[in-house]
Amino acid sequence: MVLAVCVGFLAYRSWTRRAPYFHGSFRSGLEERANQAGWQAFGGTWQVVDGAMQNISDDRGAKLMNGSRDWHNYVVEADVQLLGESGDAGFVIRASNEEVGVDSYDGYFAGIRDADETLIMGRADYGWHEMQTIPIHTGVHAATWYHLKVLAYECTLVASATTNGGEVTTANFEDENCLTEGRFGLQSYSTGAVWKNLEVRGATAEDVQAMLLPKRQRGVVGGSPGQDAWSDQRYIEPMQRELEGYKADLDALPIGNLKLLPPNLPAPVTVHGVVTMVSPVLFVQDSTGGIAIPKATVSKPVEIGDAVEARGDAEQQEFSSVLRHATVRPLWSHTPVPPVSVTASQAATGAFDAQFIETEGRLASEERENGQSLVLKLNEGSQTFLAIAENPALADTLHSFKKGSRLRLRGVCVTDRAFARDEVPFALLMRSAEDAEMVEAPPWWNTRHVVFVLLVLLTIMLGLQYAYISIKRTRLNAVMEERERLAHEMHDTLAQSFAGLGFQLEALCDEAEPGSAMRSQLESTVGLVRYGHLEARRNIAALRPGNIERSGLAAALEQAAQAMVQGGAIAVTVSARGEAKQLPLRVADTLFRIGQEAIANAVRHAHPHTIQVRLVYGKSSVRLLVRDDGQGFSTEGEVTGLGVQGFGIEGMGKRADAIGAVLRIRSSVGDGAHGTHGTHGTLISVRVSMAKAGAYPWWRRSGFGSGVRFGIRGTARRYGYGKTV
Repeated sequence: MVLAVCVGFLAYRSWTRRAPYFHGSFRSGLEERANQAGWQAFGGTWQVVDGAMQNISDDRGAKLMNGSRDWHNYVVEADVQLLGESGDAGFVIRASNEEVGVDSYDGYFAGIRDADETLIMGRADYGWHEMQTIPIHTGVHAATWYHLKVLAYECTLVASATTNGGEVTTANFEDENCLTEGRFGLQSYSTGAVWKNLEVRGATAEDVQAMLLPKRQRGVVGGSPGQDAWSDQRYIEPMQRELEGYKADLDALPIGNLKLLPPNLPAPVTVHGVVTMVSPVLFVQDSTGGIAIPKATVSKPVEIGDAVEARGDAEQQEFSSVLRHATVRPLWSHTPVPPVSVTASQAATGAFDAQFIETEGRLASEERENGQSLVLKLNEGSQTFLAIAENPALADTLHSFKKGSRLRLRGVCVTDRAFARDEVPFALLMRSAEDAEMVEAPPWWNTRHVVFVLLVLLTIMLGLQYAYISIKRTRLNAVMEERERLAHEMHDTLAQSFAGLGFQLEALCDEAEPGSAMRSQLESTVGLVRYGHLEARRNIAALRPGNIERSGLAAALEQAAQAMVQGGAIAVTVSARGEAKQLPLRVADTLFRIGQEAIANAVRHAHPHTIQVRLVYGKSSVRLLVRDDGQGFSTEGEVTGLGVQGFGIEGMGKRADAIGAVLRIRSSVGDGAHGTHGTHGTLISVRVSMAKAGAYPWWRRSGFGSGVRFGIRGTARRYGYGKTV
């Protein structure tokens, strides 16, 4: 056992520490969903556009992680572009314990920074320790591609940045207490960024030498920069660019005041605000409100969180304004606008149109559009609204939520009918997967689960019913086998003994003198033996249920009756009405026993002239009637709680109870031999439902809904047996 555990652990470690490999071309649609498995975002607004991964927000320390925490030596490289100024972007390597926040992880970072135009390397442990800053001679500019490559081999870390002109800048350091393993990720700080052509592979010592060779050829030792790298111009140029960007129109209007302007204003207006959404429509917001800027002309790419200046024609809408034919110019990086927490009813008033809000709702349905975007319909109380995700990655995240879940969503509130579809008061335009979270799982008692529980209960009930029927069938088969065995034993012992005894007595009778007392006694004894032999044969025949199966219930009853009255003055008639059907053996045998007992009681005690036996077959039941014109029961006779005192009647009641039958006995007192009272005799009626008798329910055993009803109706009184009717 211990050996197996050790082998399994070594196999697991060998699998997890295999050579890392990752290829990310960042495609959209179905290809993207198949290719982007494993990405985990910590801050930022991430999306895939034109085969590249973008963070379009200015969040500080936004990370997008992937890979395995067991990766050891590997190289990460990709083309990187900064979308804004005064920030940095690059790769996180050998990382673990990631959280949302600046430097909130254990690992290393290498990237390009435009504030001082350098290639930087350092270590983060919920704080920042900068190890290397190497100037890039041509500078670091926004909207310019750089090929960034970072290598981690044992405790050596190397990074290089290659410009479009082919210039390579390399930085490296040794960490004595290095982190030996961890996953990789993309990170940007105070700016948006774009990554494309991402590759991850295992690293070797030869890869380290190959990356350090260009650095040695340039004569740069230990990462110390050349004298020209520290020229004043390198610091002055970024400052000049930043100061140039701060020049803004001082006559800009607050966004909220645009609603006060007269319609068809001929002159364009200028507004300042912070970008809250870039796609599908540019939205800008200040402290007074928000505004949509469709088809804006942008001097350079803007990101969520950028402070911008927009100039265009103001058009009044129902609740907010739209800026047409606008030009947008970034001013500086800004902290992203936090959402305003409102209820769905507050958002439906239009007071927060074009503003970044946070609200909650319960997911009612979802709908795909064009195979990529996703439209959710949510309910909050009596209010209904839509949430629209244009980003396929976000659409996949929202698609994972189950119907009935309570969601907290962040996005830009719009009342435009193009988004709200003329069916809800507002829609929420969402930006990234971080703008959606599940607050409460859907209730367990939904329609699907209720149906499942009912099916399980039904299956259990059917299983119990089947088990009960199987047990009853097994018991019945055991009883039938035992009766068959008893029939054979009686035939081989009792019947044969009677036959031998009768033969011996007849021989003695023949030897006795005719007319003597001895011969008379012997003849009487022979008669008794013959009668006992006939009774034994009758009982043997009754114990073998095969007779009922072969000849049918009516014929079996007729044979039993004729055997009892053979040689007597009682007339027996047996008839059947309705379409005869095959009865379950248990039912047929019980009816036969009750009929046999009823006929025997009439012959022995009632002294009738006629006995009528009738079987009535209905659609779902069968009824047995045994009527005689004998003397009946005396209503003054001794009665017990189980009916008239007597084993035969009690036995009939228990047999009927066993198959859920209704047993009725009606009797009128008369002198059957002379008929002095006119109507007299006894009627025994047994009615059994085939639905009940075919699979006798378990609840019958506990007395619920018992189908046995037994009573004796006399001229004045009625006595109950079991359930009295």
